[in-house]
Order: sequence, then structure tokens, then C-alpha cells
Amino acid sequence: MTKKFHKSETAKHIFSKAVLLILISIFVISGRSEAKDNIDILAENIELILSGINCTVSVQVATAEKYDLIYEKNPRIKMIPASITKMITAAIALEYLGKDHNFRTVIFTDDSNISDGIVDGNIYLKGYGDPDLNSSDISYLAKLFTEKNITEVTGNLIYDESYLDNQYFGLSNYYQGDTKSNYWPYVSAINLNKNPGNYDPAASAGNLLSDELLALNVKLNGIVISGVTPTGAKEVAEVSHSMYNVLAQMNKESDNHSAITVFKVAGAAFDSPPGSLDKGESAVINFLTTMGNDRNTFEILEGSGLTRFNTVNSDLYIRLLKYMYDDLKTFDYFYGSLAIAGKDGTLRNRMIGTEAENNVHAKTGTLNSVSALSGYAVSRDNELLLFYIVMNGFGSGRDLPRSIQDQICEQLCMFSRN
Repeated sequence: MTKKFHKSETAKHIFSKAVLLILISIFVISGRSEAKDNIDILAENIELILSGINCTVSVQVATAEKYDLIYEKNPRIKMIPASITKMITAAIALEYLGKDHNFRTVIFTDDSNISDGIVDGNIYLKGYGDPDLNSSDISYLAKLFTEKNITEVTGNLIYDESYLDNQYFGLSNYYQGDTKSNYWPYVSAINLNKNPGNYDPAASAGNLLSDELLALNVKLNGIVISGVTPTGAKEVAEVSHSMYNVLAQMNKESDNHSAITVFKVAGAAFDSPPGSLDKGESAVINFLTTMGNDRNTFEILEGSGLTRFNTVNSDLYIRLLKYMYDDLKTFDYFYGSLAIAGKDGTLRNRMIGTEAENNVHAKTGTLNSVSALSGYAVSRDNELLLFYIVMNGFGSGRDLPRSIQDQICEQLCMFSRN
């Protein structure tokens, strides 16, 4: 893992951090005079940084390879994780679906013989929970369909969203005092263009496919209607998005729609279709307890982090990060899906001009009075560190918690055992 140093800072960073850096320097000099271990110096620096915020804070840092503890503060206290929940969703997706899984949308037919160019029966548009399905994909499906030399469909075009349940708005209005309903995305087994405006994406996808087929001179004798694909139906065409691309969109951009969809799809794989939040929760419970987490230490009710009733602790996340690191088959997918400091995703504008730039791969989390950052940092020794920083209950404004997280990450990337 290549370490990229960024020792120079922009003017706007220099002024805002000057006092803190002077104080940290005093601690470092004092530590050296007392022959303190570098780990102790790092801990003192983190404590000094955390003294700048008045809220409940939980932090833990460990090494990925040796799995030795570097620093901890309130490691077992239950915290609201916000969107770092998406790392758990990514983990269960890789565990129960596999890194080679494709999120498919398929056209089926109940006509066993289409070689004559006529579908004597219905065609079915069935979705398997692709959160990134878009209008161009539907156009491509129509093109693939006509490449089978089909010119007519005697029956209906039936859109089938039965692979996931019909609880389209997640936990919206389920818990009193939870995240407001307008923040919850519409989730279906057939999504379209991220379902803007919370319209019916499955019906819209069906109608769009009908229009595209008509434009390609395919005669449709029936109507567009909701239904279920019969067992034994023949696959005619499909489009898909890869596991990596779906997880990268979900984690880098903190896409709530993607996360809840993937959570349900993983639940369907763990249990059976239709996928649901309950089945996704069961998949998480199985995954995290098998890893060694006490069931009483966490609640993951949905996969995006929108609910304030998800709870975790730092022990769980450090254990999760270590588990993913040790899985040689999937770690590159997991690590690569996370935002990179100063480069992309929700970290594109953070840690720029510091040693943490390009050397932190992490997931952000934000709700009212909740701010979180968790992931991996590369030290000066090219040692990969696991970290978890969650703050609950601070006052208004997000800049201070994020600044504190960034400063801690800079200290981690500056850390050296030598």
C-alpha cells in the first residue's frame, strides 16, 4: 500500500489549525523528554483534539495486520452510527451475495418458442433489486429484445417487482421522533433513475420499455400491468450492474436508496424472496454475531443509517473492519468502495493538503447531532490502521465534528512506531 505524503498545507488550513498544532507540538516535545512511547503521544494528541467538542464521543483505533489496540475512548458505549451503517450493508452484501453478484433486471416470456419472431403470450420485466437501474438500461433491454428478431407480442407486458416487499418507504413514520418521512427513499425491486419524486418506478419502467419496443417496431397487443413472472418462464434479455459499482455508489456517495435496496436484496439471499428490512436485519444479526459481537450490543434495523434507532459500539466496527481486511477475496471491493480523503465521494473536500489526503478510505455519517467517520488510514510506516470516530449529541453545525475527525485522521496518518 503506497503512502503518499502531503506535508504542505493551504493557507486556509494553516490559520484554523495553528493553535492546535502548537499545543500538539508541546505535547510531543514533552512526551519525548519523558521518553514516552509514540502510541502514548498519539493518544495524548487525540485527547487534546477531542477536548474541543462537548458531546458524547466514542473512538477506537487498532492496526489491521496485528490487530493491536492503539487508542480507545468509550469503546462499548452505544452510539447512533448514521451512514457508517452502510459499511455493514456492504459487508453483508459481499457475505451473502458474493463479490461476483450482478444486480439484474430481466425480460422473460411464457412462450416456449420465440424463434418465429412472435411471442405468443406475455413478456415480463422482472427486477431483482438493482438500485442503479436507469432509462438507458431500459433502452438497452429493448434493443437486446429486438435482436432476438421478435416483431410482435400477443399478450401483455407485465412488470414484476415481487423480488422485494412492498414496504416502499422503509421505516418512514414507523418510530416517533425518527428521521422525517421526506428523507426516506422509495425502494422497489424495479427502480428507475433513483426514483425521483417517489413515483411508481416499476410501472414507469414497464411503460418506458413498452415505448422503447414500439419505437423499435415491436407490436404490443396487450397492456402494461403489474404481475408475477411464472415459474419456468424463459429469459430473453437482461441488463445488470456489478457488485463493485453498486457498493461504490452506495458508500462513496452515501446513497440511502442504494443502501436500503441492497439491504433488502441481501436479506432475500440470506432467507428467501421477497427481500425485506426484517430479513436484512436477520442477515446482519447472523453476520455480526458469528463474527463475535454480542447481540445485545447493536441494533441494525435498516441498511442506510437514516433511522436514529440503529445503535452500535466501537468494538463492533473495529471487529468488522478487521474481518473485512482479513477476507482476501473481497477486501479490495470493500476498501475500494469507500470514499478517499481529498479525492472522491463524501470526502472529496476534506483533509486536502494534509498527510491524510489520499491515505484515508472511510465512510462518513451525518444526522442531526450525529457525526461519524470510520474506515482505514495509512500511517507513515505504511501500516494500515482501523478507526472509528462517532459523536452524538453535539449542538448545531457539522463543521466542528468533521474538523475534529479530520484532525484525528491526520494524526493517524502521521503516526509512526519509529
